[in-house]
Amino acid sequence: MIKKKIVHIIPTFELGGVQTGILYSLEKLNNVYDYRVLVIGKIDMEWLDSMPFVSREYIITTGARILAAGWRKGYRILKKLQPDLIISSLWKSVGLSATYRLLHKKVILCGFFHSASSPHLSATFFMKMMSFIQDTSLADSYATQQFLERFYKINNSHIIPYVFTFAPKNGHENFNPSQIRLAYFGRISQRKGVDRSIEFCRLLSQSGVNFIFDIYGDGPMDIYREKIRKFGLINVAQLKEILPLHEVMDKMGQYDFLLQLSNHEGMALAVVEAMNCGLVPIVTPVGEIKRYSRDGINAIWLDEVYDDNLPALVEKVKKVSANPILYHEISANAAGTFINYRKYTTVLIEVIDSYINNNKSRHQLETNQP
Repeated sequence: MIKKKIVHIIPTFELGGVQTGILYSLEKLNNVYDYRVLVIGKIDMEWLDSMPFVSREYIITTGARILAAGWRKGYRILKKLQPDLIISSLWKSVGLSATYRLLHKKVILCGFFHSASSPHLSATFFMKMMSFIQDTSLADSYATQQFLERFYKINNSHIIPYVFTFAPKNGHENFNPSQIRLAYFGRISQRKGVDRSIEFCRLLSQSGVNFIFDIYGDGPMDIYREKIRKFGLINVAQLKEILPLHEVMDKMGQYDFLLQLSNHEGMALAVVEAMNCGLVPIVTPVGEIKRYSRDGINAIWLDEVYDDNLPALVEKVKKVSANPILYHEISANAAGTFINYRKYTTVLIEVIDSYINNNKSRHQLETNQP
């Protein structure tokens, strides 16, 4: 049986929840489909080369340095691949996916939305364009789905949960209250609340808590290194290199808390991964985080108004870190949060199959009409 051709278009292949989800699902999706990832821009080959070989062979790049050139080269690649269905993630992919859909009416187009907010006008414009051209929308969480209904008036989206098959842990075992270990994994930016996290660490240090805070990611490192120096945190807070995907969860197991004080999120995959490792997440209850976590049960929340409540968050963390029994209880609850959740790959296959089968039936009806 010939496999249906699926192409998932993304602008770049770097650290991020979208790319991580793709890598986690590549092998299983290729058991069912001829599934390829088309990257509009250049790829950090050193980072990609650290991935298992089975992942790399499914990834195609235009090699373009400029977005418009990537769209042109990507269009030629799509014409050769002749996909049955296209998944388009992030606003920079829309120029390519929408153009191809307009010129090839039979291809099914699914816009994949990954956040419960729009970061800027360009994103709003292109994703609004997607909402008019696509056959359906995919949302990484209920929070994102609600945002699509409210902001883009999209009412036919499918939730593709960013939850994967991880081996659940029985709570984090190596907790030492004399020095707590915090970490962040992801893009280093203000939108992700890294500035706020550094300010939180300044207050935590002033309160007398002994801790380390390691930041794994990619971004304007020098700017944040200067913030750390300015706050007198150079002995406790460090910026570290981006990690290969297959090393992330093992590295997470070396820490006690995930510190992620984002302004906006969708599913927040790094939080999901950390909770599966038994880390206690210290988070802002934004996006889907407020649905799958509970303050003092399987997470520690920074309450609104976020910046004003950082001192109160320090007190919450001090209470948990000073009580190993309480810490292990929250850690165990975090580790068991997603056991009964439906998984990304299973749900995505169901949605793809339903649209491919409906499209096939529609084409047969059109062919048989007199």
